[in-house]
Amino acid sequence: MRKKSIWILKVIISGMIAFGVMTGFCMFYYNVPVHSQNKDGATDYSWEANKFYSRATEGFAFGKTNNEGYINDVDYNNQDSIDILIMGSSHMEAFQVVKSESTSGLLNSLLPEYKIYNIGISGHDFLVCADNFSAAINKYKPKKYIVLETSNLFFTDEQLIDAINENVAEISSHSSGIIGMLQKNQFLRLSYTQLSSIYNNSKQNDELTPVKKRGKEENYIELIRKLSDTSSEIDAKLIIFYHPSLRIHENGNVSIDADEELVSFFSKNCFENGVIFLDMSNPFIKEYKKKNVLPHGFINSSVGSGHLNKHGHKIIAESLYNIIKEEK
Repeated sequence: MRKKSIWILKVIISGMIAFGVMTGFCMFYYNVPVHSQNKDGATDYSWEANKFYSRATEGFAFGKTNNEGYINDVDYNNQDSIDILIMGSSHMEAFQVVKSESTSGLLNSLLPEYKIYNIGISGHDFLVCADNFSAAINKYKPKKYIVLETSNLFFTDEQLIDAINENVAEISSHSSGIIGMLQKNQFLRLSYTQLSSIYNNSKQNDELTPVKKRGKEENYIELIRKLSDTSSEIDAKLIIFYHPSLRIHENGNVSIDADEELVSFFSKNCFENGVIFLDMSNPFIKEYKKKNVLPHGFINSSVGSGHLNKHGHKIIAESLYNIIKEEK
């Protein structure tokens, strides 16, 4: 009985030591702040303010959130005058690269005369940003440009109508209670993220994915027009940039993984409604042919897929810079 008790105690102590070691390791490997609901509606949520972060699961970067919980070099207060507001998903949040190599960081160096503020954050795809667009504009009142990022242009009628009516399902936050407490341990959080990913992938493989029908043209047009009208109310110009992935062929050539007809339609209606549409397809291909670099993917992730890497951010930032300089 005594030997059994000693064995159990050894197992418990070993488990505690292993848990502590893994928690310490994840402080650098996967240290992401906890997010909570954003009451101003500019985004569904924001990260903990003034919090250190680091990630090495895809690329490697570390830094600190600003006073609002966004990835910016500067803090924000209500008296600040913003020239360019950047909205988007985790691509614009850019946890995968250092701040100076992100789209917003590079634009800051290219356009030092402008105050640029980035509220890009995970999960906030084009439709979520469209849903939050009015609230973001009303809060930050950018004087010159609103830059809106998307990696996808295919939406169903239901999705488009929800965005038009500002009825897109809100991304939930669990920053309090037991769940909020457990999230503060980075090892538990990483384990949960990985297990969820395995489960979701397994579920997708087991189930047939229903074929979705693209939304009607009039719904696309109405959403674009609404975004344009909202930005016009504060006399700011809206720029929507689209960054598809490159498909790599066996012979080493690349092509754009996109519906060219849809891209052309979207671009045409942006132009007709006074919105600048920036398609990154050609700049991406040009850079690949010139330097053999891909805009997405990292050495510790899948080649050519996933989030924007430093090359992708650089190409986008330079393309945005050229548009803004031409506009001036």
